[in-house]
Amino acid sequence: MAISEHPGLTSYLAEKLGGDDLKVTDEWQNTEGWSMETFSLSLEYSKEGAQVQQDIILRRQPVSGLLEPYDASTEYRVLTALQNTGVTIPETFWYEPDPAVFERPFYAMEKVDGEVHFLIQSTDPDYRLIPDDQERESLAADFITNLVRIHTCDWRSLGLDFLGDPGPGKGSALHQTEYWEAVIDRAGCRQKPLVTLAVNWLRQNAPENDTPRLIHGDYRSGNYLYREKRIRAILDWEMVHIGDPHEDLTYVLGQLWRSPPPTNWVSHLLTEEEFLKRYEEESGITVEPEKLHYCQILNDLKAVGIITTATNAFVKNKTPDLRPGIFGSLLDMAYAGLTQHLDGGFKV
Repeated sequence: MAISEHPGLTSYLAEKLGGDDLKVTDEWQNTEGWSMETFSLSLEYSKEGAQVQQDIILRRQPVSGLLEPYDASTEYRVLTALQNTGVTIPETFWYEPDPAVFERPFYAMEKVDGEVHFLIQSTDPDYRLIPDDQERESLAADFITNLVRIHTCDWRSLGLDFLGDPGPGKGSALHQTEYWEAVIDRAGCRQKPLVTLAVNWLRQNAPENDTPRLIHGDYRSGNYLYREKRIRAILDWEMVHIGDPHEDLTYVLGQLWRSPPPTNWVSHLLTEEEFLKRYEEESGITVEPEKLHYCQILNDLKAVGIITTATNAFVKNKTPDLRPGIFGSLLDMAYAGLTQHLDGGFKV
């Protein structure tokens, strides 16, 4: 992205920030995320007689991608509502729905200094994502505490009922099953026999959940910024919704986010047993193995939905980004995982 391609954006930012003589001194598009488009801007401007240097983030809806349909306002509203709950998140500034400003709707937020963990063999030959044990333990504590704060917040009083209340009983499970069934249908893969089998199983075995909670939807290693052994910001809220906390727990336990043997740490942080024990102690929520099994299959269906959506966007040239095409190679793996867990392969 070049600001010169959007001549009105500089004056727009100056008006929003209440600054004069605003200049963009640096700009780049972050490449880590494969979903919402993220742009970093370094700004200089004067305000009330003082010179200001400020870094901000713009999060823009993509043309197409992994998680259609997109709505940047949802992520903005959730992050704004959670500002005073203790969840470690960036400060939000404003949401802009007018595509004339920057091609598509976006929102602005604080740029948090930090890094995202990337596993590189040349720097970590033992494939330990976090080689420093003290840092790993500190991040594990923050990781659990933030998840607990998300799950135990009073989402109704925070005004998050716009996300939709699935209601008590089987509503949480059935709502998510219907949602991902519709996603797969839009991608043209609903008639696959395995998808039909999974959807029917999820409907027939839907568990009760009388306390719907706020669910992040993509809580794992790689979706937080860290600095000095602490989590600085929880990121990537595109799949946020109201549902059963076992959805997030099972996502954390997913094999894709684990360190390799012999540690097999969940999200590269700690053992499965320790994670679940500490989560129960901090949250007061009892972890139920049967619900973990159910949500594993639900998350497998989610994986099929994400991969087929990305592949469909690439095949139909709906996006100029080549990366969604890579997801096509993962579809067989997603189907295999769904087959395994429907056959009772998931153990707690």
